[in-house]
Amino acid sequence: MKVCLLTPEFLPSWGGIGTYTYYLARGLQDRAEVHVVTSDASFPADDLPGVERVQVHAFPSRGKGPTGASSLRFQMAVLRHLPRLVKDGGFDLVHSNHAQMSDVLARLRPMDARTVVTIHTTLETQLAGTLQASPEAPPQGLERTVVRHRRLLQMVERRYLRRSPSLIFVSRWIQEQALRTYGLRPQNSRVIPNAVDTELFSPYRWPSRPVAEGRTAGERPVTLLYAGRLLAQKGLGALLRALPLMPSRVRVLIAGPGDPAPWREIAARRGIPPSRYEFLGRVAYEDMPALYHAADAVVLPSYLESYPLVALEAMACGTPLVASKVGGVSEIVRDGETGWLVRAGDVKGLAAAVATVAEGGPAVRRVAFAARRWAEQNATLDRMAAETLQVYRSAIGEADT
Repeated sequence: MKVCLLTPEFLPSWGGIGTYTYYLARGLQDRAEVHVVTSDASFPADDLPGVERVQVHAFPSRGKGPTGASSLRFQMAVLRHLPRLVKDGGFDLVHSNHAQMSDVLARLRPMDARTVVTIHTTLETQLAGTLQASPEAPPQGLERTVVRHRRLLQMVERRYLRRSPSLIFVSRWIQEQALRTYGLRPQNSRVIPNAVDTELFSPYRWPSRPVAEGRTAGERPVTLLYAGRLLAQKGLGALLRALPLMPSRVRVLIAGPGDPAPWREIAARRGIPPSRYEFLGRVAYEDMPALYHAADAVVLPSYLESYPLVALEAMACGTPLVASKVGGVSEIVRDGETGWLVRAGDVKGLAAAVATVAEGGPAVRRVAFAARRWAEQNATLDRMAAETLQVYRSAIGEADT
């Protein structure tokens, strides 16, 4: 089977869809002939580790910005180049991702290949998350575009998804949202949760976390990690509002792409000294495991998440996780068993959960150990790739073997 994966981002440090495609390509490369179509701004000069048998095609995307090709520019590049690549390569199947709709324009041209779409999120759910967060933090970049043009974008989205016969949903929650919102009736669909590299993201690659000598649990410094794009819907505003409610020994590392200036202003208005937070910018994929390990807890304060990779990576590393109880998060985290859940925007609840984790002790270690065990059993690349291959076979009419 020859498979073509479409994604404007193919660097794991970019964001969720880039990481998802990278992991999927790794898992599929021994099961099929895998090609990845990405933007020229995304693919690096050096080969990414673990995908040596994957063929990567970097389409030139005109007018690319500092973080790579926008969705529209990549859609235009796919329209220009994909039909010829499909014909020459003899692909059986083209696998795209939503909410990016990379092949939405290319579908206007005839292509002799079946299509599969993974739904990570929808414009409807993105909009809901952004509007929930907007009282505490202004929408950023792409969020503003979605709010401004939501009616047109949702009309395109509805048509695109209704004409996609094979759909993969990353969680039961996003499946329910998409089916209900757009009345979808796919011929071939399945919920296939995301996965992570549980060997790279592992507590066993690192020594035990050091304990500050001569200090009790209530005195030692506590490091929180926020990992994600600097977007309103990701709840960074809620985390900054909660920080003054936490002991002064609590400090936050903020890792992810985006402009930190608006968030520094919010922190300044809250009277939060710069010594209590640090913006790290985009962190390289290979450096993230060490960062997870250095943190006492990972905080995921989002207003919207379908099946977040950050949660999976933290759990796989055995790092305590405090997350908002939104979307598909509850399909990953069991409150008090594999992590701690709080209501989105509940700054007092967030501060209280962090205080519980900061105290440490056997109870916290048991939760972290249970989270790691859950990731080993449920979040492997092999499982995700095997289940995705079954969808492919159904899409092209092959019987399971």
